[in-house]
Amino acid sequence: MAAQINSTLQTSAEPTRRKLTQEEMRQALDRVLNSKHFVHAPMKQRFLRLTCDFHLNGRGGDLNEYLIGREVFDRDDSYNPATDPIVRVGAHGVREKLALYYQKEGADDEIRIDIPIGSYEPAFIRRGQAQRFEAAPILSAEAEIGRQSQGEVNAESATGQSRVAGRKRTLAMRIVVAALSIAVIVLLVINFGLREKAESQALALVKHRDSYGAVWAPFLKSDKPTLLILSNPTVHRAMNGADPEALARRAIKLSQEQAAMLTSASGGRLPIRQDQPLQLVPAFNMYTGIGEAIGVYRISSLLQAAARQTILKQSRSVGPEDLRDHDQILLGSVYSNQWSKPLSIKENFVYTARTTIENLAPAPGEQHEYRAVFDERTGNLLEDYALITVTPGVTGERTVMVLAGIFSEGTEAAAEFVTNASYLSELNQRLRQLIPQAGPPRHYQALLKVRVENSFPTKISLLTVRELQTTAQ
Repeated sequence: MAAQINSTLQTSAEPTRRKLTQEEMRQALDRVLNSKHFVHAPMKQRFLRLTCDFHLNGRGGDLNEYLIGREVFDRDDSYNPATDPIVRVGAHGVREKLALYYQKEGADDEIRIDIPIGSYEPAFIRRGQAQRFEAAPILSAEAEIGRQSQGEVNAESATGQSRVAGRKRTLAMRIVVAALSIAVIVLLVINFGLREKAESQALALVKHRDSYGAVWAPFLKSDKPTLLILSNPTVHRAMNGADPEALARRAIKLSQEQAAMLTSASGGRLPIRQDQPLQLVPAFNMYTGIGEAIGVYRISSLLQAAARQTILKQSRSVGPEDLRDHDQILLGSVYSNQWSKPLSIKENFVYTARTTIENLAPAPGEQHEYRAVFDERTGNLLEDYALITVTPGVTGERTVMVLAGIFSEGTEAAAEFVTNASYLSELNQRLRQLIPQAGPPRHYQALLKVRVENSFPTKISLLTVRELQTTAQ
C-alpha cells in the first residue's frame, strides 16, 4: 500500500520525472549491501538481496513468508510460517538497518530503498518524490500508552482544580486499562490474521507446485539440488596475443578472403595478433549456446519459485558422482552436450549424424525424419525441431531431463515449453491422456516444432508425446 501511495504521489507531483532504471536501482542496492550496516549482517544482506532481485525481475508479487524462509533462512520442508516468525522478525531487522543507514551513511543517497510494512516487496524511491525517511522513535504499546497518560495527568495538574483531580486520575486510569484491553484484542486479531495469511501463502505455494504436474514432480520431490548441465560446443575463436605458442601450433590458418570476411563481420573488433595472419584456435570450455543460457535462467527461476536449489556445471566438468547423486537437466543435444545421449532407456526419437531427428517408429501421419529449415537467400534458421526427453539416471534412482533442439534456438524453445505456464499445462495434459488408466508416464519424449524469427523461437507446437520403456540397450 505504501508503495502504491508513493507511486501516486510521484505521478501527481512530478509527472515528467524520469523513471528509475534497472542500473540505478541495482547501484542503490549495492551501496546499501556494502555499507557498514549490512556488510557484517549476512542474513539481512541475503534478505534484502533476494527481495530486491525478485522486484527487479518483475516477480515481486511472488514474495511470501514461505519462500523467504526457505531461501534466506534455510528452513526445510517442515517450515510453517504460522508457527515460526523468523521472516517477520528478519523483515523488522532489515527495516531498522535501512533506517539507520539512511540516517547516517546513506543520508545523501539519491535513491532509497523502503520495505513497506505489510509487504516484503521493496520500493525504490528517488529523493524528493516521497516523504523523507525520518528516524521516529520506536515505542512499545505500554510506553506509548504511558506517555499519553502522563500527558493527561500533566494537563489536569495545570488546571489547578484540586477538588476533581483524584476523580480525573481515576478516570484516566480507567481509560488506560480500557486502551490496554483494546490493544491486546487488536494484537490478537492481527496475529490471527497474520497466521491465516501465512497459512494461505503456504497453501498457495503448495498448489502452485502442484500445478507443475508430472513434468516437474520428480525434481520437486528430490532431497538434493537439481544439477543443470550446460552444453560445451566446440567453438573456434581468433588467436590473440595472449595465447601461448603451444596453442598456436594447433591453430587453423585462414585464407586472406576468409580472414577479411571474419574481420568484417566482427566490425574490426577481433583481438588478433598483429604479427601473424588471422588464425583460429579451439575453445572447448569457453562458450555455450544462447538458447542454453536462456534455458538455464528459465529453469532456475522456476525451481527457485518452488523453493528448490540448483547447481550449474558445464558439460565438460561433470563427473560420474554428479550423475549418481543428483537429478539432472541437460541443455543442448548430442552435437554440443556430451551427456545428452541414451543412458538406460531406448528412445523413440534420436539425433543423427545428418543433423536431423529420426523417428524410429513413426505413427500414422508422422514423418520419418525431421530437418531444420533455412532461408536459402540469407542462410537464417526459419524452423527447428526439439526434444524434451525424460529418462532414468545412471543408477535408476534419479531423473534426467534433456532439453535439446537441433540448434540452440530449439533448445531455448524446449526450455520455454517446460517453464511457460500455458505450454506446461498442455504437456501435462498430453501426458495424462497418454495412459489414462495408469496416469502420466514417468519417462517419455515430446517432439516440438519451432518457428524461428531473427534467431528467436516464436511459435512452439507440440507434435507428439511417446512413453519410453526402461530397458537396457
